[in-house]
Amino acid sequence: MTTVQEIENKGLAYKFIRGSHLYGTNVETSDVDFGGVYIVDNETLMGLPEYYEPQISDEKHDTTYYELGRWVELLMKANPNALESLFAPDEFIIGDIHPAVQLIRDNRDLFVTKECFNSLYGYGKSQIAKARGLNKKCVQPVLERKEVLDFCYTFKGQGSQSMKEFLAERGLDQKYCGLVNIPNMKDVYGVYYDFASFIHFEGLYKEGKALHNVVSQHFGLSYDEAMKVYNRIKNKEFFGYSGIVHPDGKSNEVRLSSIPKGEEPICFMTYNQNGYESHCKKYKEYQEWVEKRNPVRYESNLKSNYDCKNMMHCVRLIHMGKELAEGKGFNVVRTWDREMLLDIRNHKYEYDEIINYVEKLYKETDEMSKTCNLPDTVDKEKVNKLLIEARKLC
Repeated sequence: MTTVQEIENKGLAYKFIRGSHLYGTNVETSDVDFGGVYIVDNETLMGLPEYYEPQISDEKHDTTYYELGRWVELLMKANPNALESLFAPDEFIIGDIHPAVQLIRDNRDLFVTKECFNSLYGYGKSQIAKARGLNKKCVQPVLERKEVLDFCYTFKGQGSQSMKEFLAERGLDQKYCGLVNIPNMKDVYGVYYDFASFIHFEGLYKEGKALHNVVSQHFGLSYDEAMKVYNRIKNKEFFGYSGIVHPDGKSNEVRLSSIPKGEEPICFMTYNQNGYESHCKKYKEYQEWVEKRNPVRYESNLKSNYDCKNMMHCVRLIHMGKELAEGKGFNVVRTWDREMLLDIRNHKYEYDEIINYVEKLYKETDEMSKTCNLPDTVDKEKVNKLLIEARKLC
């Protein structure tokens, strides 16, 4: 896989400063992010697509470079990141611009259509989702991974009781349980217990000690039931049930066992497998987020319980959409709203306050966008001719 450094060594057709330094919303701790365009030679383009990479990214340094054709493709889809590179002012451009890229930039208005509104709004909403995600992670961190048994329940009166509590109250161990499916009842199991194995292997019974006292003390079984257990221990007739969960703890399913005829269940159990799988997904996402999160940004966002940077970008994108609807063009560098955006980033607005503002602004801009003078979509034929002319300059 080609790296960003390798692309830079070969030479970029266009490189610019992107992100907060471009928008004017950078703070003292902000990194400088870069974007750009590179050009694959025509001979390579005539071959199979898998022999060149249309897009190269370095997430660690927040750098993304597009091949010329990929860049134009994203511009046609009104991708905000691609559009920002198209409209970046000259003072943010690093080095010379290849004539092919300059030709595209000179015809940038071809890509400004009503589709930009949906794109800006869509990306804006995604920033809200990210901010909400942090809000949830701050308020409800998934610090501990639960196990299958935490999602198993038995019936208790008119309610339920966790199987962990049920077993603990009776001094039982799940590994000596045997489960069978109950016909016509989804995710409901009969739970059986191998008392003989439990007493024998856990060393609860000693020779010369009255077995019925041991069994009564721990399990409350009747004398006849206790004698059955005693005889199985003497004859080493153990059922060898599989337990409720797998020993390695990696499976998301409960274990089933073969149950001898005549055995009676100690209870009936349900297993919320969907709940367990959802928990595991959230736990994994949380741990990955903890590993990758910016410690300084995280500690700062704890003050407001949401990601202020994401919310700032949401408002920025909605403002850009409104400016388009008002006929003021595609303005990447923020001026009139810069202070407001920085205030959002610095936790000076409540979460609900920003959400209400965004929803109100969206409704206003949505009505304006329907009557603005922008074309509905990109003229694909014109763009195709433009790209062909740009390729001829390579």
